[in-house]
Amino acid sequence: MPRKKKQSIKVNNSTSLESLMQETYNDACGQILDAQKTINELTNAADPEDVSEYALIAKERTNTLKIKDSAIKIKLEVAKLQNDILKHNGNIEEAVTQNTGGQATPDDFDKIREIMENKGKTDEDEYKVD
Repeated sequence: MPRKKKQSIKVNNSTSLESLMQETYNDACGQILDAQKTINELTNAADPEDVSEYALIAKERTNTLKIKDSAIKIKLEVAKLQNDILKHNGNIEEAVTQNTGGQATPDDFDKIREIMENKGKTDEDEYKVD
C-alpha cells in the first residue's frame, strides 16, 4: 500500500478542510473494516478448549468493538460538520462560528484531555492480549 501524502493544514482554507475530512473519513472506514476482519477471525478461530480461552476471545472482541464504535463516531462527526457547512451554503467559517459561538467549549477541552491521556498508548497496547 502506498504511503499517504502528507497534508498541509491551513486555517480558513476550504480545500484543506475538505482534504482533512476526507482523510479522516477514509481512516475511520479502514478502522471499521479492520475491526470487522478481526472480529471475524476471532469468531472463526480454532475451537477454544476451556473457559479461559473463551474469556480471552470475548475480551478481544469487546476491545475490537470499541475501536469499531469509535470509528463510527468519527464518521458521524464528519457528517455533522459537513451538514453544518451545507446549511451555511459552504461558508465554513460561519458554520463553525455558529456552532461554538467562536468560543472554546468544555467539550473541546474534554476532547483535548482525552487525546493527551491516550497519546502515550501505542497500537500494540490496544490490541495486547493479557
